[in-house]
Amino acid sequence: MQPPAFVQAEESLAVAARKLQHDNIGCLPVCQGERVIGMLTDRDIAMRGVADGRNASQMSVMEAMSRDPLTCFADDSVEQAAILMTQGHVQRLAVLDRKTQRLIGVISVSDVGGSQTEPRHYEVTFFKKMSDHYGHSQHAEVMRISIVHGSKDEAIAVAMRQFEQVKQVNSWNQLADGYDVTTIHHDEQGVVVDEHELTSEREARIKQRAYELWEQAGAPAGQDKEYWHKAAAELDDQDRAEE
Repeated sequence: MQPPAFVQAEESLAVAARKLQHDNIGCLPVCQGERVIGMLTDRDIAMRGVADGRNASQMSVMEAMSRDPLTCFADDSVEQAAILMTQGHVQRLAVLDRKTQRLIGVISVSDVGGSQTEPRHYEVTFFKKMSDHYGHSQHAEVMRISIVHGSKDEAIAVAMRQFEQVKQVNSWNQLADGYDVTTIHHDEQGVVVDEHELTSEREARIKQRAYELWEQAGAPAGQDKEYWHKAAAELDDQDRAEE
């Protein structure tokens, strides 16, 4: 592993950008004191700071970072770290001391002699349906959450939980009508590709319930359709009962 380059959550995006440039890296662990609470990428700065017209000197790292980062421990094997990066589609891991949970280093794909052909992360944008002056329906963003590891379904489930925690509601659809998912990865030429998936409220509710049922059953492989249909039937019954 390498000595840890990191940024504190309360620091500005401008400070973080200078650290990324100085160390010639694409992401930084975000700490609150000595505890790792997130990961900040150059794309987070571009999409949540520059693209949204925010002042990088006034916007904090915490506002732009991705939460729940993948980490490993200093006494884990190199193979374990490599597997984590491969399965999580990430290029770097924060390395923690197992006893203190303190950040002590960073390890990258190049450090373990591997390569990631298609790193991915996901942006889940929760929205409310609004009508403009002409009566046209539009999506007004309520919250955008970036997830840097796991599958798309896992990222959606994590984003839903984070939305509910931040907004302090029991269910995300109390405040949002649906969500859109953007999958971000690199093509064979290394060009960043954004793939957008628009999700209706019904599909979103089914997906969340199907994932909950799947987790409760012990995450069995190859039964996605079975849990989708079970969740759809359960929610449709609930809706009919409420009519």
